[in-house]
Amino acid sequence: MTTTAHGSSRLTDTPAPATSAATLLRRFLALDAVVTTGNGLIYLAFSSWAASLLGVDATALVYIGAFLTAFGLGVGALAISANPSTTGTTVVADVNILWAVGSIVVAAFGIMGANTIGTLWTIAQALVVGLFAVLQLWGLKKYKATR
Repeated sequence: MTTTAHGSSRLTDTPAPATSAATLLRRFLALDAVVTTGNGLIYLAFSSWAASLLGVDATALVYIGAFLTAFGLGVGALAISANPSTTGTTVVADVNILWAVGSIVVAAFGIMGANTIGTLWTIAQALVVGLFAVLQLWGLKKYKATR
């Protein structure tokens, strides 16, 4: 702590780079956790409605919703850790990459029989999930550099 010319004090300590990098990584993981868990819960709770909107099978959405909810909760567990596991974060980013690529394949080849809204939704969520992976890998690189 230092004292200014006017006698007031202020903190001059800045967070260590490791803390900043960990916080950045945790925020990227938390964002992924919220979006993924939320999407999964919507598919679980409103599978019939979502299926008719997207033009896909409701049972498939229940399975997808269960996976997304479980995965999102796992990502959330990483996000609340003061020092997120580098292995766990790598697994999350890798799963996100696979999900994004798989979603593009599903949309491109009409594998789930989605209507136009469903196809656009599949592509949009693939782009978001791909962005999560990029941000997580970037955050992980910064985090590893400070350890």
